[in-house]
Amino acid sequence: MSSTFGDTSNLKPNHARALDRLSRRSVPAVQVISQVLARDVLDLALELGRQIGLLIDRRGRVQQVVLGDAHSLHVPEFRRIRGAAGRLRGLRLVVTHLVSDPLTREELADLAKLKLDLFAAVHRGPAGLAIDLASLSPATAESNDAFTLQKWPRVPLAVLTRVADGEDPGEHVLAKAGEVRGNLPAPFPEFILELESALQAATHKARREQKGTRAIVLHVHQNSPDVEARQQEMYELCRTAGVHLVELAQQRRPHPDPRTFVGSGKLREILIRALEQDVELLICDPDLSPSQARVIAERTELKVIDRTTLILDIFAQHARTSAGKLQVELAQLRYRLPRMVGRGTMMSRLAGGIGGRGPGETKLEIDRRRAKSRIGDLERRLKSMKKQREQRRSRRRKSGVPVIAIVGYTNAGKSTLLNTVTQSDVLAENKLFATLDPTVRRVRFPREREVVMLDTVGFIRDLPPPLIQAFGATLEEVAEADLLLIVLDASDPGRQQQLDTVDGILGELGAGEIPRMMIYNKCDRLDEEARQARVAEAGADTFFISALDRRSTRPLMLAIEQRLWERGKIEREQPVELVPETGAAT
Repeated sequence: MSSTFGDTSNLKPNHARALDRLSRRSVPAVQVISQVLARDVLDLALELGRQIGLLIDRRGRVQQVVLGDAHSLHVPEFRRIRGAAGRLRGLRLVVTHLVSDPLTREELADLAKLKLDLFAAVHRGPAGLAIDLASLSPATAESNDAFTLQKWPRVPLAVLTRVADGEDPGEHVLAKAGEVRGNLPAPFPEFILELESALQAATHKARREQKGTRAIVLHVHQNSPDVEARQQEMYELCRTAGVHLVELAQQRRPHPDPRTFVGSGKLREILIRALEQDVELLICDPDLSPSQARVIAERTELKVIDRTTLILDIFAQHARTSAGKLQVELAQLRYRLPRMVGRGTMMSRLAGGIGGRGPGETKLEIDRRRAKSRIGDLERRLKSMKKQREQRRSRRRKSGVPVIAIVGYTNAGKSTLLNTVTQSDVLAENKLFATLDPTVRRVRFPREREVVMLDTVGFIRDLPPPLIQAFGATLEEVAEADLLLIVLDASDPGRQQQLDTVDGILGELGAGEIPRMMIYNKCDRLDEEARQARVAEAGADTFFISALDRRSTRPLMLAIEQRLWERGKIEREQPVELVPETGAAT
């Protein structure tokens, strides 16, 4: 069996033997590569017209010979677990360039991805053998990166060898090469030990100072007006999910690349940045197709999710009640089912064997069947809960108690408003989707008048269809309300786009024609000039409040009373004994 990694099927026997002999060669430990071995491997590469790579360990022994094509080579996967927490692979890769090209982006990506000790490219120049060098390097103190890439100017291999051996190559030779003796990665053992120690310290520092999963967001857009607001929203989604967003990479193009989302070249750049910053997660916006997610994961070996998956994860974190948890699980399964695709042999294993011979089912088919069965079970349980809610709504209608639904964009302050006017303790946080379940509270007005106030899940632009379907049973409460309070964040520059999103979702729910009042919340964050600007842009039935200040809500409550009773929208002669309602405080 050949000891060479790569396509050796068309090699002549003497070439195959020459490659096999390379795997038994070694170099002095202090050198990156000896001049003799570099000359021999380059001569063979030129004879074959194909690149050859040598993986050399820290003792100077060749561990693997890699055979590529005329322009590149594919490095094999490693079984040893290294390259974590700042540690390097313990191997350097020396490749042959058939022409005197500099190191490519793909080669630098391999260096970062595999955490190699060093990447070196040898070629034959006018003055003999020359070498290009690159390694990882600790990032600067003010950078958030775990490491960066360091490249050396091209240097004659003879200069590097003399420095490694402790010889003085001569100041004129160093000056001609554009090098400083102490700057070269030689002698190699001292260089690599110092480098690895510095990388480990930098990695530990970055992980100590920045909590949460480190992620990069990939955003493809057409430079539309809402780009900045959407990107800010991604920052907030990551913060709410407990993700540390280290960078938002964007690309302007009409549509995402159907295969790699951002294009192959851009994806390689992002991979290098992800490796430099010790990133574990890539988040794509807009959503990925199953094939895009698979290709990106295969090329980067990082976990890949999209915006909808991130929102679903936030919902899963914030679900408190049984109904909320069931709805989140249903939304997740509905979203993941069409994305269950086979990957490698593990997803195509037959469930057969002794006692189970026959066609059987693939593991993928079993997973899909179980997901469909679970979806059916969840739908039945949620349907039962829906009937219970319909009974409660029926009792409310019979009692004639008005229902006010508080709706709006996520994190606009809906739960805080409910707490203030009802003096309740519904969970209200400065996070997206802090409230998932409809929360019902009663408010008593003077003259024994009562209303039911309903707080629902916040809306967001491009709300994923699986979420709308799963939460349809609870959002239908909004469609039967007598009055809508639409809450906007007055301090948010994207408030008009948010209002358009809310109007669109209300239309989908059949609540577009329900009477409404507009509420500009968080006005305490505005200066007088900004406040006057909001007043100028506001229409009728618009109120400016700070949901944290009960006094600012009094004009709103008076207007609600006038709207519901004094204008004859709902007539009430006698107070009605209400059936107690229970709300989910999430």
